[in-house]
Amino acid sequence: MWQRINPARALTLVTVVSFLFAALPAHSQNQPQPVVSLVELQNAARSGDAVAQLYLGQLFDEGTQVPQDFAQARQWYEQAATANLTEAQNKLGRLLGAGLGGPADLPRAFELVKQAAQDNTASHLYDLAQMYENGAGTAQDMTRAATLYEQAAKAGHPDAAVSLGVLYQNGTGVAQDYARARTLYEPAAAAGHSRAQNNLGLLYTRGTGVAQDYDRAAALFQAAAAGGLSTAMTNLSVMYENGFGLPQSDELAASWARRAKSDTKTAFLSDPRLGTAIQRAEAGNAQALQSAARAGDPLSAYLLAFALLDPASPAPDLAAAARFMEQAARAGIHLAQANLAVMYFEGIGLPQDYVLARVWASLASLGTDPRTIELRDRITRQMTSGQINDSQQIAQSYWQGKR
Repeated sequence: MWQRINPARALTLVTVVSFLFAALPAHSQNQPQPVVSLVELQNAARSGDAVAQLYLGQLFDEGTQVPQDFAQARQWYEQAATANLTEAQNKLGRLLGAGLGGPADLPRAFELVKQAAQDNTASHLYDLAQMYENGAGTAQDMTRAATLYEQAAKAGHPDAAVSLGVLYQNGTGVAQDYARARTLYEPAAAAGHSRAQNNLGLLYTRGTGVAQDYDRAAALFQAAAAGGLSTAMTNLSVMYENGFGLPQSDELAASWARRAKSDTKTAFLSDPRLGTAIQRAEAGNAQALQSAARAGDPLSAYLLAFALLDPASPAPDLAAAARFMEQAARAGIHLAQANLAVMYFEGIGLPQDYVLARVWASLASLGTDPRTIELRDRITRQMTSGQINDSQQIAQSYWQGKR
């Protein structure tokens, strides 16, 4: 049986943050925010409070305090959108466009995102620009996309500035202008925006809109690669292979090429505070942990699972590690849930199953470790919308104690 903390107790206090609500007056962002319980928030939403409906939708959309559930998010956004809350319209449109939480509906998604953008919020303008650029729910219109990116960029949206830079770099929807592209990339690159760093590096590599400078290009590719951008890793590999701006190295070129293909395994999440206990288990105290784990102690099960996963241990046993990790996960240990997700995601001791991987990662993300949210999102990027929706239904059933 899945054991869990009662959500009403786990979410005793929830701060209603006004910056989530584009329809609220700007001055409200500086006012003290009300604090309500989850039950009070749900009651307010059910009674027709549009702001409560929006915030409840946001909770399910983000899945940081309740299991992520796009279907429920859509339901609450739908109600809030009827009250003309532009944030609800935008978020509902994004879910409809992606087919998350239910069937995709691109034409309606476009109309919602377009309606929301009338408030001139930078992120809403950016989302509408993307739909025009991709022809999502509407005819492709690169000129309109460029205009909207320009508006959003002027309002301080870095992704919009970079997207506009790409249009100028390629001469799409605007006249080709490498110098203009560079001026759009530079502030975002300086702020650590990986895509801006990579694109600016390409300008320096080719000498378009700027004097050719391999050293500068290599430094930009290195920064973008460090940020995890696979395209930059590929470009960095080419720089090493040819000795452009960096010492020629076939070994480093091959290494970055491998990393660009994302063949690095997902790492287990560990807690350094448990290191000594795990070391003791690996040193031969596994028998005592097994006894405690079989008696129902979840922490012992978690420690034993880690000991059995270590390839350097006297007797690694991946299948047994999976059983003990699931025992700890079902008892509510968030790191055990996260590591069980890794085992399903990578097929370690268990059949590879992205749906179940995301189920456990979603439950793990209800804890306090931000790495669990990163794990959930990494798994999500490898899944179809249908798989994501299935995983959320299963996660809800675990959360509600039905499995």
